[in-house]
Amino acid sequence: MDYPLPEGRINLPQGFEDRSVNMFILGSSIPAPLSITLSRDNTLPGEELNTYFERQIKLISAKYKGYTVLGRSAAVLSQADPLPGLQVDAYYFNDRQAFFQRQAAFEVQPGRVLVFSTTRPGEFSAQQNTDWLTLLNSFVPKPGLTTTTSEQE
Repeated sequence: MDYPLPEGRINLPQGFEDRSVNMFILGSSIPAPLSITLSRDNTLPGEELNTYFERQIKLISAKYKGYTVLGRSAAVLSQADPLPGLQVDAYYFNDRQAFFQRQAAFEVQPGRVLVFSTTRPGEFSAQQNTDWLTLLNSFVPKPGLTTTTSEQE
């Protein structure tokens, strides 16, 4: 598989698939005041997005001390070609500091999920909430990539 990277291209042997993660960090301090992550994943065979999402929440809960879900809601990816998804807002502790995290998952092809996450120490500001929605709305899928809303219902 010929695979493009921001820095160039590589040719992967047959059978590999993209499970890459893109991480975007605000500033250079540690911990970062805000990070945004985009990851690619697969559902289990026959698994619907809601079941996938709940399974992922359980995995995260087991990994992070004090992981607490604050709320679940519907989410929409792309203003140009809207795709329904699911969102969870939560927090957890790391070295006695609360980190707030928001994740939204979207099934872009049958069995193929894009997960957007944002994390920061402390609660999200009103501007960061707006920026999150702007980020999701700004997504423009490659032609023919995403499923339609009617295919997901």
